[in-house]
Amino acid sequence: MRETWEQDASAEVTMPPVFLRPEAELRQAAERSPLLDEVRGYVAGSSADDPLIPRWAEVSGLVRVFEGRHVPVEENATLVDDPLRLWERMFSTIGEAGAPETFGLPFTRLVASIPITLYQSGPVPVPVELLFDVLAQVADLGQVPDESTRYSIAATLDLLERFGAIKRATADPAVLATVAEISGKPDPSPFVVSLTPLAAWALNRELRAAGVNAPAIGDAAEESLGELGPRLVGAAPEIIDAELKAWVRHRSPSDAAAEASAFLHAAQLPVERLFALIALGETGDIGLETAVGVRAEGGLVGAAAAMWLAERGAVDRETVTRDEVVVGMADHYAAMHALGAFVHQLADMDDRFDIVDLLTSSGHPDRLELLNVVGTDHPDPKMAKKARTASFKLRSSGGGRPPGQRADA
Repeated sequence: MRETWEQDASAEVTMPPVFLRPEAELRQAAERSPLLDEVRGYVAGSSADDPLIPRWAEVSGLVRVFEGRHVPVEENATLVDDPLRLWERMFSTIGEAGAPETFGLPFTRLVASIPITLYQSGPVPVPVELLFDVLAQVADLGQVPDESTRYSIAATLDLLERFGAIKRATADPAVLATVAEISGKPDPSPFVVSLTPLAAWALNRELRAAGVNAPAIGDAAEESLGELGPRLVGAAPEIIDAELKAWVRHRSPSDAAAEASAFLHAAQLPVERLFALIALGETGDIGLETAVGVRAEGGLVGAAAAMWLAERGAVDRETVTRDEVVVGMADHYAAMHALGAFVHQLADMDDRFDIVDLLTSSGHPDRLELLNVVGTDHPDPKMAKKARTASFKLRSSGGGRPPGQRADA
């Protein structure tokens, strides 16, 4: 698999940050791997029903051929007693061990492509049905997966799950319905898969060794929010939350609150204000006190702080003015739009909630862009039409910010 990582490095690929679990937790996970037990048992002299086990033990350097049979390699004897090091060694050589019996397609390409594809998806589980199409292209197995391709991918997933490199779960009905719509299959695979923390740790070490930019959560904790923020746009919510928690933990609560407050005042984009407020929330009472002070200053930033405080129950909702609600919510929606979540929020809005009136009256710099999204994607045709009309009137009157112009322009 190292060749795959080196190809990524030459392309200057940047991977999403990953959670790295404590070593003690990883060691326990390695101990629970059924395949690890089988290989250790084989090295100790037990027979193996699965022909993959002897091959894996040999390519991992645990046994060698002597007079026609496998004997333990003495210099690697301590490896057998270290489950974490052994698991990592086996993971790095899984492609060299060869394919399971009756395997139809290039095993090495699949065992390299599946983990890296899941790694790039971050903490979000990937539907197996969609994975078939992705892997058919990534592993160069043909643009449209046939039954042979699907069987080979499924067999590789079974092996990786048995090894402890991936975990499989059943998709909830809503996700499954979306998968059926995207794939065009009325009865798609009901499973989603993701990397285990053990595999994410091992892959991160492999990628870094190959020169790939593969950060871990917390690596950027020393940076300013202005430096960290751009990398969080487009990240999964779990990653954003974890990175900001790590950023705050790297400082005292008072220092973190002061830095977040300064960034909040200097922020030029809604998503930057959102990150600053999330960071403030991680500092405890001092963060709430800081946000109360920001609210008192008024303006767009004050409105954003007011809505944030109300959502956390830190201020009485009845004390929040209509202007604060309208401007603060518009700013929140603009931040969600930057993170790719605004469209999904539209589907969850109460039918009685008039998003068009809110955005139009807010005076928010991004209201025209948000109205265009509502006009295109709102599930209620009447609301979508109303948004298109409001957008047209706003453009005709010269209101709204031209596309691409920053909020401070």
